[in-house]
This record gives sequence, structure tokens and C-alpha cells, in this order.
Amino acid sequence: MSTIIVNSVCTIASAALAAFILTRALKRLKNPDLEAAKKRMADLMKLLKLDPKKVKLNSYEVRIATMISMANEGIDIDEIGGCAAILDQLQENIIFPLRLMAAKVIVPSSLYTPPKGVLLHGPPGCGKTLIARAIAKKVDAFFINFDIAVLNDMFYGETAKLTKALFTFSEKVQPCVIFIDEIDSVLRTRQHFDHEVSAIMKTQFMALWDGFLNSDSTVIVIGATNRPQDVDEAIMRRLPLRMHVPKPDLAAREHILRETSSLSGSDLKEVVRLACLSRYRSVIQDLVGNNPSEQQLQEQRIAEITLSHDDVIRTLNDFKIRTMETIAANFISLD
Repeated sequence: MSTIIVNSVCTIASAALAAFILTRALKRLKNPDLEAAKKRMADLMKLLKLDPKKVKLNSYEVRIATMISMANEGIDIDEIGGCAAILDQLQENIIFPLRLMAAKVIVPSSLYTPPKGVLLHGPPGCGKTLIARAIAKKVDAFFINFDIAVLNDMFYGETAKLTKALFTFSEKVQPCVIFIDEIDSVLRTRQHFDHEVSAIMKTQFMALWDGFLNSDSTVIVIGATNRPQDVDEAIMRRLPLRMHVPKPDLAAREHILRETSSLSGSDLKEVVRLACLSRYRSVIQDLVGNNPSEQQLQEQRIAEITLSHDDVIRTLNDFKIRTMETIAANFISLD
């Protein structure tokens, strides 16, 4: 009898050990760049001047850390064309109040503080992401380009932990701007047929967000969408500052072109060509090597690709940098 019990215990222990090892292996496969994230976090801890002995980051916060950008990696607000009126309002409503808080200026009321939530809505490719990055750079804040897709985690319970990590990590590195592109894709209007995990995630997201709303933290959530009508009403309440980012008019397009004063016609053509290729890069790997019988489908996918304002501005900045590097290299070689 005792032999049977011992064998049963050994079998159960072996099964438990195997399950534990398998779970760890699956988590490692799920996060193949975990080690890279830890290394980047170690570098960030030095840049942020955070004491590793006082500030501890869990594995979920490390995962969020891979999405962070330094303040100086953004774009200057003066470099954004076609959004003058919107940028003036952002200066008044967000940038100036944040600077007051950074300077430790005592204001008479919380009404003088910036909003904790901003919604930028408008057609795709009109500069919403650039505006969010410019705000972060202007107030010397860290920028988290939060990929909302990570909340759709394959393991039950991981979604809640990642959601919490987003806010706890942001609080540790504040001032910080959390940017959520296509916020309507996950934080959309709740329906009775929503999955339980999705409902729990939205509830927790709003509860953690409320913690910032009721504090003096310098963390701002900026959401972007081209379908504001699909965003949940409770989420909209937490985004009190809502700004429409339209397509640039004639005067705005002229302002954008003035930024290319040093470029020739050939240079302008090259900038647009590079911008087009940057858009095609995301689908070209799928298209190359496909069955020739699918040519019509391939042509349709290519026709659906559109060039945005963000693409051109980003490519223009890269082009100017490469041009300056070439000029500098020529001077060095002459010396």
C-alpha cells in the first residue's frame, strides 16, 4: 500500500514539475525579447537616474518599457505644418500647465492643472501621432507609444497585469505621455456580447486611470482615432479635451512645403519615393513570392495603400539628416 502511495506522489510531483517547466517555456516563447527588454530597461534606468535599489520593475513593467521613447527623440512642435490653430490650443491647455507643475509653481486651484486625458480625432495621416510626440518633447516628458494590441494577450490574466503595469510604470517615470493610437479598437463602446476578458480589461483600465485623475501626477493619456463615435462613453468622459485634426487646407499645405525650401525638385521626388516605399514595406514581404494567380489580389492590396502626412514628414526629416551627414563627411575627408 505504501509503495502505491509513494508511486502516486512521485507521479503527481513529476507532472507538477513538468507543468511548471512547460509554463515557463511557453512564457519564454511568448516573450522572445524579454532579455532585450531587460537590457534596455537597465540602460533606461541609468538615463532616468532611477535607483535600482529603490525603484523595482516587474516583468510586465519591463515589457511596457520597450515602448518608451526619450523626450529628445520626438519632433519639435514648430516643425509640424498645417495644424497651427490646434497647436496653439495645446500650448494653452497642456504644455503651459505642465510647465507650471514642473517648475513647482503653486496654483490657486486644480482647475489650473492640465487635463489627464486628450482625444485627437480626424482622418488618418493628418499628424495625430506627431502632435502627441511634439507635446512630450515640449514638456520634456517620456513618451510611451502603447500598442493596445498587447492587451489581447493569449494567457488569461496577463491582460490585467499588463494594464496595471502601464500605469504603475508611467507613474515611476513621470512626467510621461501615454499615447494610444486607434483607441477605438479595444476601448470601444461596451456591448452585452463582449468577452469577459475584454469587459474586465476596460473596467480595470478606467479604474487605474481614475487614480491619476485624482492625483497630482504628471501623466497624460492621449488617444487617437478616426472613429470617435466608437469610443466608449466612459472612456470619453476621461478624455475631456477633444480636438479635431483635419486634413491640411491650401494655406497649411503651403506651410508644409516651405519646410522643403532647401530641396530641389529631384530631392522632393526622392523624398516622396522613399515615403512611398516606407508604406509598401509593411506588405511587400507578403506580396513577393506569392502565387502568380493571386496577382489581382496583390494589385488590390497595393492600390489600398495610401501615403499620409506623417509618412512624408518623417521621411523628410530622415532625408535632411542623411544630407547633413554626407556634407559633414565631405568636410572631414577634406581635412
